[in-house]
Amino acid sequence: MDSTPETKLLIAEAMAGELTDYLLGGNLYRQMIVKTPEGVKQPKMTLGSLLETSDDLAWQRSRLDSAQRGRLSQVVAQIETAQRTFPDAWRALLQREAKALLGSWRWYLDDIARNPEARETYASETRQRTRLELVMQALADAPLADERRELAELDVRLRGLLTPSDYAGPHGEQARYPRDRAWWLYGKPAPPP
Repeated sequence: MDSTPETKLLIAEAMAGELTDYLLGGNLYRQMIVKTPEGVKQPKMTLGSLLETSDDLAWQRSRLDSAQRGRLSQVVAQIETAQRTFPDAWRALLQREAKALLGSWRWYLDDIARNPEARETYASETRQRTRLELVMQALADAPLADERRELAELDVRLRGLLTPSDYAGPHGEQARYPRDRAWWLYGKPAPPP
């Protein structure tokens, strides 16, 4: 999401405002409509997208004015309250999201193995792997042996496809994603032999 901090903040506030209904509704995806200075945005809400947006804002905290920092603190407080109030729903939806992200990532890796053109979209597709990392961290205490094993297998597969390259992650955020922590952002799929 290459938007201004104000737009990201408005999206985070809209998602946080619907968090209780989202958690109680049980659907993995919730279509949002948010009016922003950049126009109407239609993000799909998941817990991962909310965590990613609030994490993005925390990373950009120095670009926020004091009022925006206060609004971000309120979003974070709403997230923490929802997590404490509805821990079972929170964990269940995050686990479903982890499975969905794993499926999407597996599909993409299958695609680049057989379709050379799919390799051209690698930089944009890495957002899935990065969000998957964030979701798995949020589920650090959950029993996810199958999901962790599958991610490890997909990572082995990806490492076999990548050739080292310059940073391919979000512009201007290389310090946020160092090579040792987000290695998938420092490569590109090699052409087929």
